[in-house]
Amino acid sequence: MNGFDSCQLALERYRNFARWRNLWTILLFVLGASVVLFLLAAIFLLIREEWLPVALTTLGTIVTGVAAKWVMDRRVEAVREEQAAYEDAQKNCANGEPAEARSRVDSQLKLFGSIR
Repeated sequence: MNGFDSCQLALERYRNFARWRNLWTILLFVLGASVVLFLLAAIFLLIREEWLPVALTTLGTIVTGVAAKWVMDRRVEAVREEQAAYEDAQKNCANGEPAEARSRVDSQLKLFGSIR
């Protein structure tokens, strides 16, 4: 063989995909918060009857919403890849190490609970 342990490689691959899933989740929350802020700014400017800033803020809200949709699609891909990596780790590691590694990694990476 080439000197690499297939179990360790599979576990490392799983950890990397789990990390990316959490990064996409964080970015999704940030974009969601920015959509709310843009929307509040648009409502405030609409009350003050400033039409050009309202139009620009509304356009910014739409763009941020589209970006959030794109990030959500990437996050769904990351969840699928993480599941595939976990199944690969289960297949490559004969003992109970993947389940222990998954629970350990999940406890380290869960920042916002179990969002799937």
